[in-house]
Amino acid sequence: MTLLQNTLLALLYFITGKISFALFQQDAIVTITIFIPEGIALAAVLLYGYRIVPGIFFGQLLLALTSGLPPFPALGIAAVNAFEAAIAYALFNRFKLDKTLSHFHDLIGLLLLIALILQPLSALLGNTILLISHTIQTNHFFKDAFYWWFGNTVGQFVITPMLLILFATTSNKASELLKYALILIAFTLFNALLQITLNIHNTSLLLIATLPLTLYLSTRNLSYATLATFSLVISSLYFFHLGVGTFVTNTHPVDQLLNLNFFILSHTLLVLIIGVLFHEKEVAIATLKTMAHYDPLTGLPNRHMLDKKIQHAIYLYQRDHQQSVICFIDLDGFKAVNDTYGHDIGDKLLKEVANRVKHHIRLTDTLLRLGGDEFLLILNKVDRTTTEQLLERVMHAVRSIDEIDGHQINISLSIGVASCPADGMTVETLVHAADETMYKIKKSGKNGILYTPNCCKLIEPETAPLSPSKATT
Repeated sequence: MTLLQNTLLALLYFITGKISFALFQQDAIVTITIFIPEGIALAAVLLYGYRIVPGIFFGQLLLALTSGLPPFPALGIAAVNAFEAAIAYALFNRFKLDKTLSHFHDLIGLLLLIALILQPLSALLGNTILLISHTIQTNHFFKDAFYWWFGNTVGQFVITPMLLILFATTSNKASELLKYALILIAFTLFNALLQITLNIHNTSLLLIATLPLTLYLSTRNLSYATLATFSLVISSLYFFHLGVGTFVTNTHPVDQLLNLNFFILSHTLLVLIIGVLFHEKEVAIATLKTMAHYDPLTGLPNRHMLDKKIQHAIYLYQRDHQQSVICFIDLDGFKAVNDTYGHDIGDKLLKEVANRVKHHIRLTDTLLRLGGDEFLLILNKVDRTTTEQLLERVMHAVRSIDEIDGHQINISLSIGVASCPADGMTVETLVHAADETMYKIKKSGKNGILYTPNCCKLIEPETAPLSPSKATT
């Protein structure tokens, strides 16, 4: 598999390198505008690690040899690019950056790594080899080093984040791949309309026409936005190569290239930065909502979800005349565990209790943590038999917890049960009824289940027996 990956990467590097040189080539194997294979190589090494480095080496070697370089400088350039990739992987992981680029600091870390470390190193070493081999003249050294740095940096800015984001978000479904293809085609045609049909020859106007769309996409789906940007970049390069479009003007060729690169970098950086920041904001909002409505220790719904869940039980009765029961649960012996073994063991015990109770209830039921060692269990659409069986399983599951991290545990449950509608049709009355009933069983010996009188009449018409585990009155 590794051999196949390296072979495919080498071929992809070679082909995209030839395309880059066909568009813009200055000296030997140096281009000032987007060098596509460098972006592909960096994404590949960040995704697959050191094992992919040989593919980069042989891809660059083949590209250099077919570009007219003698064997010695060709081997040197290939070694520099392979070394750059290895350094990139080491530093990316050393700085603990996330290859999904889901956080702003991951994106900025990658861009700074490219512009300030990888490409300065690659440009100086690569052009030193070209100078030693007499491929370039001394007076061209700094110019070619700048071209190398700039072309590779732009290539990695455009290509690497796009590939990393696509890799993290693409499911390989045919429908999704079709959307990607449609985005590429749509933005290519849109760019052609602006640059060729409408003959816009002002970079600022072109940015005003294209940026709102790509920035809007970045707030909705960053993978779509990066593809749209890539489409605009590649089509703009191709139009310029053909001698048509916005950037073909009467100004100096250097000014034309500056305008083109300004367009490329503006789109690339703004789309990435806005998209990642927006995504980070959305994640933060979702996290805050989760923290507000779910217990961070057990992951269960908390008090803030109580009204919603009981209102749903009331609605089920109003719609279907199906009763629900509200079970107020207190953990017997929890304080002793906390006092004896500490809060860490207590927290682990609470999580274990939550997991075991969830395992023994139905998908239609809801377990909430109210705080401390108090839980609320809502059983929807139940009858007498279902209620007894479920609560007995829950009691047995919790009593069977006998150790946590090697510490002996002896716990049980006290459960007070109220019924909707027998004990009320509001959140307050139902919770109060279940709570009061739970305290009665706590006072009378703990470790059992007690139903409210109204609840008993509804689900157990003749008598109100308790759980077989402990009959308490």
